[in-house]
Amino acid sequence: MSKVQAMDYLRQIKAFSAFSQIFEFRADQVKVDNVVFRLHSQATVIILMVGTMFVSMRQYFGEPIECLSSRTDLPPNLLQHYCWLESTFSVSDGTSKSVGLDVAYPGVKTLNAANGERKVHHKYYQWVYFILILQSIMFYVPKYLWKAKEAKRLRQLIMDLRGKHITEISEYDRRRLVQDVVDSLLISKDYFYFFFFCEFLYFINLIAQIWFTNIFLSGQFTKLGLEWLTYNHEQMDNKYDPLIKVFPRMTKCLFHKYGYSGAIESHDALCFLPLNIVNEKIYVVLWFWYVFIFIVTSMCLIQRVAMVLFPCIRYYKLRQLAPSTDKKHLEKLTSTVGNFFILHLLANNMKPYYFKDMIEVVVKEHFDCDSKITGQPPNVLRRAVKNCLNKINVSKTKDHKPFGKKSKHVKNLDIGFVNANINAPPAGFVNNNREPPTGHSIDTMNNEWMIRNNGCNW
Repeated sequence: MSKVQAMDYLRQIKAFSAFSQIFEFRADQVKVDNVVFRLHSQATVIILMVGTMFVSMRQYFGEPIECLSSRTDLPPNLLQHYCWLESTFSVSDGTSKSVGLDVAYPGVKTLNAANGERKVHHKYYQWVYFILILQSIMFYVPKYLWKAKEAKRLRQLIMDLRGKHITEISEYDRRRLVQDVVDSLLISKDYFYFFFFCEFLYFINLIAQIWFTNIFLSGQFTKLGLEWLTYNHEQMDNKYDPLIKVFPRMTKCLFHKYGYSGAIESHDALCFLPLNIVNEKIYVVLWFWYVFIFIVTSMCLIQRVAMVLFPCIRYYKLRQLAPSTDKKHLEKLTSTVGNFFILHLLANNMKPYYFKDMIEVVVKEHFDCDSKITGQPPNVLRRAVKNCLNKINVSKTKDHKPFGKKSKHVKNLDIGFVNANINAPPAGFVNNNREPPTGHSIDTMNNEWMIRNNGCNW
């Protein structure tokens, strides 16, 4: 074995080991996508990249093309490179003839244009390597868009939540993580619809790749798998392998040059394409794989639309991941599809009882009775002001003193700020040393202050 071949072997082993790491199962791996993303951006990309490696393995399959001609005045390398660059061809009617009697090989015969025969050129084999790389990039684009949108925010949040129980961390970290969950819920609709857009983009990209591959193979790709299955099932001796029609192993090449007298001479060469043995296997596998991911992606999109339309499906899906969580909490949280999307990611990466206790804290501190997010938890000052206003409403009387006389209800009025640990009520609210203006009573001033500050989330 030469040094060059040894280096090729080492590069291939290194590449396969890198691909195997993608399939490696890790229990602590954080998932912020679903099966559609993994099938398209990981499995499909791996299949395409493995195909490119097989196409480039010359030490196993030799040169991609080898041509033979009866003319001795043509250098073999010249003829071989010319036929590789200018493409080879088969005769259209030659695939239905008997090998050994009518033709030397399916598609290899003398062209007779008078009988309606035509040339079928094969140009794809020059571009298979580049097309497979381009398709692998296209299948990864939606994954890249989602990673750019998510920006590792959800991934980091999940890693922090799954590390320790919500009660085992410090008060500051607990409030921070709970607030991060609430912030994610507030923008959850944006996350969900962009995720749904990426899933739909995978579906559109798959259809586009099937259409493009069919054009690349001269319209033979869409029925390639069915014809191959039919041929292997029937096992007819007088029927040729349909793969030979699309990926012929032997073709013809016509080379023109000037002769010694200045006349144009045509040289007919027979070319062998060993690389098509690999190409046919690659595209048969891709045909079945594309059909499989087409079915899976279609089912996932239908399920996603059903989740948007029916809240009961969202509740059932989340209930499967968190069976011990309070049913009322799950019903409240799955009322919107955005909340369900964020919580489904969290529940899919956390232990059920971790998720259960985290949900209880979030609902208790950040949700009101109408299942709406308040954004911030009520603090001590807000509770004190609310108690103050309740006491003032209770202490209202029917009679009010006119301006210039002190109201007996103002003296020694306890407004509830002692327990709030603050020095004094807001300026202008109630003051024992100050009389209300003309035409106003203390109760009227209190009501006006309460109306002005009613917009706060208590």
